[in-house]
Amino acid sequence: MKVLVVKLHALGDLVIATPALRRLRDGLPDARIDLLTTSWCAPVLMNNPLIDRTVVIENDIFFKPRPNTVVPFLRLVHRLRREDYDSAVIFHRHRLVELFIRLAGIPRRFYFDGDNTHNSVHLDERRHSALTAWELADLAVRELGGDRAAVPFLEDLKYEWHISPDEMESADAILTSFGLTAGGFAVLLPGGGVNPNISNTERRWPVDRFVELAGRIEGELGLRIVLAGAENDREVADWMESSSNRPLINLCGMYDLRITAAIFKRSGLIVCNDSGPLHIAAGVGAPVVGIFGPTSQKQKLPPGGTSVAACRDIPCRPCYFSVFKGCIFDSIRCMEELTAEEVMSAVLTVRKNVKKSA
Repeated sequence: MKVLVVKLHALGDLVIATPALRRLRDGLPDARIDLLTTSWCAPVLMNNPLIDRTVVIENDIFFKPRPNTVVPFLRLVHRLRREDYDSAVIFHRHRLVELFIRLAGIPRRFYFDGDNTHNSVHLDERRHSALTAWELADLAVRELGGDRAAVPFLEDLKYEWHISPDEMESADAILTSFGLTAGGFAVLLPGGGVNPNISNTERRWPVDRFVELAGRIEGELGLRIVLAGAENDREVADWMESSSNRPLINLCGMYDLRITAAIFKRSGLIVCNDSGPLHIAAGVGAPVVGIFGPTSQKQKLPPGGTSVAACRDIPCRPCYFSVFKGCIFDSIRCMEELTAEEVMSAVLTVRKNVKKSA
């Protein structure tokens, strides 16, 4: 049996889907399971035994279609037709993606829809994304004659990010060059919310609060502060570094996603906005505080006690589900009013949880 998993974006969402991929692998142990994803998301599942092969495509084919993407689109259809897949599990609600799978001639398709059917699962944005994805994978396994499984509790779903020995060795060399030891530093990511398809900077907590938080973490916990993020986060990280009265180690944009994840694994704490690094941190088993504003921690906070949300609950939040339609106030109050004291409280909670589980 050959199964094609379709998950084209985004980084964090692909990590969230790893418990669902685990369900597919465990339920269909003899199947060949391939992943179709974009070039900027492909690093998420490198070294991961849940996937047999990754088919990598360029982002523009589906998300920025133009006349010059028609030929690559048709070539991809032809390529997948030759593979003769038995089924596809589509972790999207996207009309062009659904049309593409039909054109690829894959006879059995499992997907998210507005209503439950024999081959779809209702995409309820009030429920946790990992659990909804697991249910879609479970549906596919059952319909394809695979092994049955009990529906798990949310806290039993574990994200997976597999780090190779070479990646870990490279990360350790970087940390040594900066005089950092395992567990002796905190990684702060003041950026996030930007990828090739969207720019959601409304997810970002004000940078001056990150500066204040960095001082408290270093002063109260004795952890050195490391800044990280993608190349497009460099400006905000540089501003934070220049605004701090303490020395910060700014690694933002210096290393690729795989090495950055390995650095996460060695950290004693990660604090970031609701974005990809939140889920990567959970995948490598690092203690993480996720800062939530317009988005919902009930939908996106990684399961387990080593992931804690920091948020200011006001009546209008969450207001960001599939898209952000703007704030009813002049500023995004759920972010603007969230204090460093409140985030520090979440930091202390996650540190306490880590000690309990040790």
